[in-house]
This record gives sequence, C-alpha cells and structure tokens, in this order.
Amino acid sequence: MAQITSPQTAQSNWVHPSQLQDAQQVMASLTKLLLEVSNVLSTLRRELRGEALYQSEEGISKWIQVVKPTFVKMDYKTNKPLKENILMPWNEIKSCYIPNDEAIEEVLSMLKFGGVNQVTSIAGIDEGNYLDDLKEFECKLAGLLCLKQKEWGIDKETLPMLQFKIKTIVQDARSLALDGRALKALQTTVQRVEQMIEGQDNRKRIQMGGNPY
Repeated sequence: MAQITSPQTAQSNWVHPSQLQDAQQVMASLTKLLLEVSNVLSTLRRELRGEALYQSEEGISKWIQVVKPTFVKMDYKTNKPLKENILMPWNEIKSCYIPNDEAIEEVLSMLKFGGVNQVTSIAGIDEGNYLDDLKEFECKLAGLLCLKQKEWGIDKETLPMLQFKIKTIVQDARSLALDGRALKALQTTVQRVEQMIEGQDNRKRIQMGGNPY
C-alpha cells in the first residue's frame, strides 16, 4: 500500500521561488565580489594619479587631475615636482603635476603579486602563512617607499598613511582566502542552488507519473 504524505509533512521538501532566487542572488554576489578584486588595481591607479572622472553636459567623459598624485616626477636640479599645462574640457589652462607612472605601476605590481588578484581570492591560506606574508609584504613595501621617497616625490607627512593604505588593501584581499573562506562560501551556495533545482525537477517528474531517478 502506497504511503500517503500529508501536506504538512511534505512542506519541508517544498522550494519556493523566492528561496531559489535568494540563493542565486547570493551566488551572483559572491561571484561579483571575486571579479571585483582585479578591478581594485584599476581604481587605485586613478587614485594614485589624483584623478576624478569629469562628465560634460555633452556627455563627454574625461579623467581630470583634481589633487596632487601620490607619486610625481621630480626635477632633480630644483628638487621640485614637475608640472605641465593641460587644457581642461571647459577651455581653461590648468597647471598639473606630472604623475610618475613608473612608480605607480611598480606599486600596483606589488599589490597584484601580494594578493590583489582573482587567483589568491579563491585559494586556501592558513592563518600562519597569512600573517607571515602580510609581515613580509609590509617590510618590503616600507623599504621600497623609503628608498624611493625623493625619486618618486613622496611627501614625508603622508608616507606612514600611504604605507597603511597599501598594506590594508593587500590584507583585505588576502583575508578572502584565509582558510578558503570565499571558495567555501561559493561552493556551499552552488550546492544549495543545485539541490533546489534538482528537487524541483524530481517533483515535476513525480507529478507527471514518472520515476524521479
């Protein structure tokens, strides 16, 4: 005799559309987070160049220097930052600092190999290696910035904050990989979505009189 399952008993096996949608949104958010890690370098490049995006009334967009770049080219004779006149979109001539793009790219390269990339984010790093790697990165960064301080036009007053800012970016990126947090969260969400979809398919087969397996 076939066993009859009451609606109350079967309630736990039901998957509502909102539940499946929520799980899919979580998975999409995790995927977007991992993809955004690599975009951090592009954003930071603009910040180090002291630029902001200007949009004209005609819809034309252009990156404009609004503050002094973190790293600038220097005049070794006068020991002062080099400047050049730039025509702004609103037809005004503005004296702008010349960014030291070589310095910027070298720092961004350090960040990339320090952990600000898509590979590190889904890796598994134990706490011991996590702390050792951060300490090593911080020491190398401090040595580089002190060595290149004059050549890269780094202000003494901003040097400690600059070191802290760059170190924090690497720390945040590597924390995603600490004990495989990001990868475990993504795997768990994917399994949850797959189970929900499989459950829905099985129920449809049963309703149609077919074998769920």
